[in-house]
Amino acid sequence: MESDRRILRAATRLIARNGSAGTTMAEIGLAAGYSRGLPSERFGTKDALLVSLVGNIEEAFKARLVADLGDKTGLAAIEARIGAHLNGALKGADGVRTLYLLYMESLTVAPELHAHISQMGRANRDGFANHLREAQRNGEIGGDLDPQAYAMVILGAIRGIITQWVIDPAAVDLLTSKAVLVSMVRHSVRRSRSGK
Repeated sequence: MESDRRILRAATRLIARNGSAGTTMAEIGLAAGYSRGLPSERFGTKDALLVSLVGNIEEAFKARLVADLGDKTGLAAIEARIGAHLNGALKGADGVRTLYLLYMESLTVAPELHAHISQMGRANRDGFANHLREAQRNGEIGGDLDPQAYAMVILGAIRGIITQWVIDPAAVDLLTSKAVLVSMVRHSVRRSRSGK
């Protein structure tokens, strides 16, 4: 429904600027061009709206990821997945800023999001781990590498870069950061293959 999409877009813009704690349902309704009460009519509670908002951002990321991955496997897929996260921050700045603020708020003022956000993290780690296993099967990296541990570190680096960018965008060049991270990952997994 178009009104729901407009409400979620308005919520994204406002939360990117003020966080969820600093954004009211009434403000979201007015920013979407509707009445103050329409978000409550459509979503019920603010908690339910936030859950829908996170799901909406997640679906947009999944679509971008599918497009970026194409038929890539192994190390090429790892590079594409890193790019989907960091390029996505540039292409959808409000959405990514909102999502990262909600990551933090799920630990404090928005605990209803915690389980969903934890699941998103697991899915992202599993995606990287699966590509690392593909790379092992393809002979690109050694079998001694622990895919799950590497996946955790890769996702941690991505989230750390984006968090720094959310806090101080002028200080963080996401494209340079992406190139450095890809280089570090390739160097690290190749060392694993060679046993050095």
